[in-house]
Amino acid sequence: MTMVFINETAAINGLADVIIKGGVSLYNAMKYIYSIADKDFYNVSIKDAFKVVLNNITDTDCLQALGLRISDETCKEMQNEEYNRVLSMMVYSLAVRIPTLKTVKNGDDSMTDDQLYRLYTAVMDKGAANYKDMISETFLETKYLVRKGKKLPPFTADWYKTYIYTNVPSLAEITNKNMFLLGFADVLFAMFYSCLEEELRSKILEYTADIPDNDEKEQ
Repeated sequence: MTMVFINETAAINGLADVIIKGGVSLYNAMKYIYSIADKDFYNVSIKDAFKVVLNNITDTDCLQALGLRISDETCKEMQNEEYNRVLSMMVYSLAVRIPTLKTVKNGDDSMTDDQLYRLYTAVMDKGAANYKDMISETFLETKYLVRKGKKLPPFTADWYKTYIYTNVPSLAEITNKNMFLLGFADVLFAMFYSCLEEELRSKILEYTADIPDNDEKEQ
């Protein structure tokens, strides 16, 4: 049955904002981590960095709590148009997995295909993009896998690394700093998506919190 929200438009926009902020948070996290390798490699705990990011999944500047700063100096290899496109692709990589939210239930209700597509459209309208089709996943493919009850491929940093190797030469050079960034990405991407999905599921239930379940409606 159709998921009934307190205010469906507000719910769609709110969930879209969570996904957008998630993409921005992931994008900024990679810059903050890159800054560690500049001068603070032995002064910042990587475990603490993971913990801060994953516990504040939509806080786009949470790593400032560790004293980290993004600057033209520490992230100069990222300060170019080619790398800037990573942001819209990160958001897209999250948006194509929206169909997984169909499994979130409130009583017997779950989000319909129409509601999921409206959410996807809302995110895409806010600037998500798949530059040069670097990301192989699509909304329709994810929808098919969810409908068939099949396992989705893991959320990895493969497209991110491929994009860097082919489009951002300043980050593709074999340096300690660049290798640190790419190694961190492998671990962070998988953990980050899991936390974001949990946040979205929680938000969906919040947006339906005041709606009575089916038994209450019948009384």
